[in-house]
Amino acid sequence: MKKQNKHLLFLVFLTLLGIFFHFYNLNWGAPWYFHPDERNIATAVSQLNFPSQMNPHFFAYGSLPIYTIFFTALLGHFFAHLQLTAFHTNVRFEEAIVISRAYSALFATVLIPMLYILGKRIKDRNAGMFAALLGTFSVGMIQYAHYGTFELWLTFFIVCLFWHCLNVLNRGKLGDLILTALIFGVLVAIKVSSLALLPLPIFAIVFHQKQLYTKHVALRKRLEGSGIVLLKFIFFLFLAFLVYLPTNPYVLFDQKDFISSMSYESNVGFGTTHVFYTGGFFDTIPLLYQLLHVYPFLLNPLIAILFVMALCYLSYLTFKQKQPAYFLLILFYLFLFISQSILFVKWTRYLLPTLPFIYLIVALTFSAVIPKKEIANRLQTKLSYAIPFGIVLGVCMLFASSYFKTAFINPDSRIQALVFAKDHMPSNTQILSETYDIGIIPIQNHFPLIKAFNFYDLDSVSIDATEANLHQQLAHAEYIILPSQRVLQPRILNQKRFPKGHLFYEQLFNGALGYKMIYQTPCDVFCEITYIGDPVYWWEQTVNVFDRPTVFIFEKNK
Repeated sequence: MKKQNKHLLFLVFLTLLGIFFHFYNLNWGAPWYFHPDERNIATAVSQLNFPSQMNPHFFAYGSLPIYTIFFTALLGHFFAHLQLTAFHTNVRFEEAIVISRAYSALFATVLIPMLYILGKRIKDRNAGMFAALLGTFSVGMIQYAHYGTFELWLTFFIVCLFWHCLNVLNRGKLGDLILTALIFGVLVAIKVSSLALLPLPIFAIVFHQKQLYTKHVALRKRLEGSGIVLLKFIFFLFLAFLVYLPTNPYVLFDQKDFISSMSYESNVGFGTTHVFYTGGFFDTIPLLYQLLHVYPFLLNPLIAILFVMALCYLSYLTFKQKQPAYFLLILFYLFLFISQSILFVKWTRYLLPTLPFIYLIVALTFSAVIPKKEIANRLQTKLSYAIPFGIVLGVCMLFASSYFKTAFINPDSRIQALVFAKDHMPSNTQILSETYDIGIIPIQNHFPLIKAFNFYDLDSVSIDATEANLHQQLAHAEYIILPSQRVLQPRILNQKRFPKGHLFYEQLFNGALGYKMIYQTPCDVFCEITYIGDPVYWWEQTVNVFDRPTVFIFEKNK
């Protein structure tokens, strides 16, 4: 069999494996659906009714994906009923969740062959195949394929933007410019913060024009080239605007809500407004935090380490060999990484769009050190290539399969806690829990006497009323259930910032409050591998508080 056919068969196998990883158990968490962002998106979709009510009343993301999910559901209604008389123009909440997750899974799967094509185009088949392999066994891709959020929309179209920026860089045809502008418009229509990527296509336009005019060209010609760049830039913005405005009409029709939402989101992002769910980011070091507490999960620890070395090596090759494609690749990564990492909030989802570029950088570096063809038949040389490749492949498979089993094959950790509670706690007992956590809902359905206390406010008020209320609640509560580590993690780790919260959780765990722990979500060997032995304290919270939180149950001492 020809080598090219072998690569094609292997790519098909990787894509099929990606379909399994991304689409398996896509309805996890039903009927509660624990991810707050996808709940907000599904709520926005479910309140639409064509054509009378098309305002999503939700501007944290752009409206293009919301409308796409909505009309996809309507198309499904039409084919399901086959009669217009049975056709209805609204979408159920649960339906919106599943469709939005299906889109995420689709984008994650399509990225696998795209990584192969890009790697092959920039370097060779080996680079393409290695990039596709890393994408297939990407923990981050598997996780976000199961969320009905728009991170994989962004990731897919950013990779498309990179693809067509390469075309602009190398060919500079009008069609390349048009497609690049349309894709950029789609990105802004998905999330307006994508405007931060505007310098990247502009760089491709400028660099291509510069290649046409060397320093020996007359000044008049160079001025003409500058004018052409300006015209292309204006044309680019015009086309992007033509995509954005029709897909986000209520930016104009509901300006008040849009501006209010953008103001709130930017204030939270930059830390000028502190809200209950950003407490874990106080006193964190930008860039270093992501490298230590986000990437080792999204990539796996080995790839995270290899990437740092690969980025340095590829940067060296870029300047040594004057490779514009390498430079554009590195530029895309740095724009995506730095623009998100310097924010006050450092959620895991912000770094998902960097993953394809990381895989390409690692793959290109790996391909660059493959032995030359004339010596590739030597056994020692083959082993020097096969052994590192086998180690990397084995580690990627281990972490991907461990996470997959932990999050989507094992029973949901909140349901596990409910099963335990049913067996060990009377249904009419008094229980104290935390507010703002959807994970308590399935437990609350069986134990009606649960009171939610706002532990987020324990350190945010100067008077002792909140603390006094807590002591009153503790006097009556026979059990305490913590549905995730979302509140306790920053309070245990940051005593200076949360002195009262730190004292409460420390005393709760050491028994000083008169309670003993009777349950903690078990962490088997696959869980230990996934979270490197610490699912509670080490990671940025959104690594696992939505799909696999650690639940704690405490019982008052008799």
